Amino acid sequence: MDSLHVLRSFLLLFIVFNHLPRTTTSMSEPKVITIDVNQAQKLLDSGYTFLDVRLILKPFRFSHAFIVVRYYCLVISEILRAVKHRTVEEFKKGHVDSENVFNVPYWLYTPQGQEINPNFLKHVSSLCNQTDHLILGCKSGVRSLHATKFLVSSGFKTVRNMDGGYIAWVNKRFPVKVEHKELKYDEL
Repeated sequence: MDSLHVLRSFLLLFIVFNHLPRTTTSMSEPKVITIDVNQAQKLLDSGYTFLDVRLILKPFRFSHAFIVVRYYCLVISEILRAVKHRTVEEFKKGHVDSENVFNVPYWLYTPQGQEINPNFLKHVSSLCNQTDHLILGCKSGVRSLHATKFLVSSGFKTVRNMDGGYIAWVNKRFPVKVEHKELKYDEL
């Protein structure tokens, strides 16, 4: 009877542990809250700040000539042209229209590929406090997810990732604003 009691106890524990709620975050992975664009619009209307984290090109040497890629400059090189449209033209075409919107690229394109903007945290910290309510978005929600994880792990308290990004925002026909201000790389 003693072994039967042990077996029943084991089965009971197995069933209990199997039905405990599971979380997708681990100790090393910060918990990220992703919201849809409907929730994002309501939060922005209530005073949240929107950070657009789309990519931008970093100045680099190419073909023995130093090319400084500024926010709205035209780039002749075919290699650069293939990359340029993913950020410069995205933001040129428009972004979420809200009271507080900042463009702070999380990733930069270099000849070696994408790299995290080394000034991202510094730039965000110059615009926002760690207790500010932030929503991060990009074109589709993938880059902003990484940036949201980074900010949460850096101590920012109320940060949300906008699922679907700018594409979902436009598909819902939410307000869009077009900026004509030139941003210089040094401002990043």
